[in-house]
Amino acid sequence: MGWRNIRLSKTVFVLFCALCVLPAARANPRLHVEAMEYPWSTAGRLNIAGKRYCTGVLVSERHILTAAHCLWNPVTRDWWPASSVHFIPGYQGGEAPLATLARGITPADGWQPGHLEGDWAVVELEDPVGRTAGWVPMGKIEPGAPLAQLGYRAESPHAMVLDYGCAMLAADQRFLWDDCEDAPGDSGGPLFAFLPDGPRLIGITTVAGHALGKISTGAVAVTGLLDRKRYPNAAKILSELTGSPGHHPPSGGPVAVQPAAAVAALDGGRGTPPTLANLAKLLAEAR
Repeated sequence: MGWRNIRLSKTVFVLFCALCVLPAARANPRLHVEAMEYPWSTAGRLNIAGKRYCTGVLVSERHILTAAHCLWNPVTRDWWPASSVHFIPGYQGGEAPLATLARGITPADGWQPGHLEGDWAVVELEDPVGRTAGWVPMGKIEPGAPLAQLGYRAESPHAMVLDYGCAMLAADQRFLWDDCEDAPGDSGGPLFAFLPDGPRLIGITTVAGHALGKISTGAVAVTGLLDRKRYPNAAKILSELTGSPGHHPPSGGPVAVQPAAAVAALDGGRGTPPTLANLAKLLAEAR
């Protein structure tokens, strides 16, 4: 697989830069996806106080995961109030039919700026937008499964971009390094592993830097988020959601239940049926 299962620490990276761009060692393929197609609809733009934005991903009908640093106000040295946080799943081209406010924010216990493993937060939403947008189950790394990162990078703030063809560089139970290419706006977005029965959420993008001598992207591993000794408050909330097998959007709703546009863009005109299994197959071929 080309990645090593190692114990990661802050010495693995040279540069901590949560929202910066680094020159790419190689260009992964990128695709502007139709944000109102499942599974892309599970992610959304997270607007904070009209001053900045990140990406977030649904893990229930009323909860998202994102990066803790997105919700931290470095001026006041405190958290932005929930009332200033808006989440828009499936946001695209200025259209925001599923926009909702945050009801509450629970950052990983003990997080401080610069802390990699704890750079995550659970946001409870006012409205159960996940019923319409859907969400995917959380899971672990699956050997051989293609990886892709999803987010609203600053070069394309009103369109969702999929960075695919990624390889895992290093991983342990708490943190992952891959060679997806992070950019401003991607923080808090999902790292997906694509399986024939649908994607799994395996990480939350948090940092760009260097790992094992390569320019890379770091993500908190969802397998480490359930440690209730380390994260007594945040993990308690999340553990109540982990039994969910995911949720597909209802047929006939505003969200398309199959990734038709993505499959059409990836299959080179072969007319591949737009199923999640075929999406996983096409992404595997792109590596």
